Amino acid sequence: MIVHHCEAALHEGNMTKQVSGSPFLKPFFLKTPVRVVTSRQQRRHTLPASEFRNLTPQDAISVFEIEREAFVSVSGECPLTLNEVLNFLGQCPELSLGWFEEGQLVAFIIGSGWHKERLSQEAMTQHVPDTPTVHIHVLSVHRHCRQQGKGSILLWRYLQYLRCMPGLRRALLICEDFLVPFYLKAGFKEKGPSEISVSNMQFQEMEYMLNGQVYARRNSGC
Repeated sequence: MIVHHCEAALHEGNMTKQVSGSPFLKPFFLKTPVRVVTSRQQRRHTLPASEFRNLTPQDAISVFEIEREAFVSVSGECPLTLNEVLNFLGQCPELSLGWFEEGQLVAFIIGSGWHKERLSQEAMTQHVPDTPTVHIHVLSVHRHCRQQGKGSILLWRYLQYLRCMPGLRRALLICEDFLVPFYLKAGFKEKGPSEISVSNMQFQEMEYMLNGQVYARRNSGC
């Protein structure tokens, strides 16, 4: 799965089972949430202003709509098809994280388990359970919430969440060359060119050691 990550691209370039009850992932509320305009104004006072939680298959349509809008106009390809979104959220929802504002999904990350040193083509559609490596497939942000640093904030929270999960050792992803600085700033290291190619696009493979140094939060509003 391609991580050309939409929020990162804009920011850098112009740049099983739901486990919300897990002791490692508690709902998190921002002090100064940024709102997304919604037609359901009457629900404003009954929903958390801002919440992070694992995704479920019921979130798949919202996930795919954000992903499709973010990527198709740029690369012509979605990192994940709707069926793949449903598959990963069904098999490993604990490796996903969604950011919701007043009940609406505004940003998300989807990951899966992997068992080899480097990512290969089969990693794009496969989840390998009980492994020490997480493959980050996609990070995407709703079009109304871009240019606000939400991608960086969500990535930080996701990595810290993974650090609290027993048995996980590292996270891997692939990205285009112009996104490498974004991930280096987030604490990833380059592993070199990826063997994966999609529609003649070439990628760099990046690695984040979950037992390593935590990268600093900036302007997170937390």
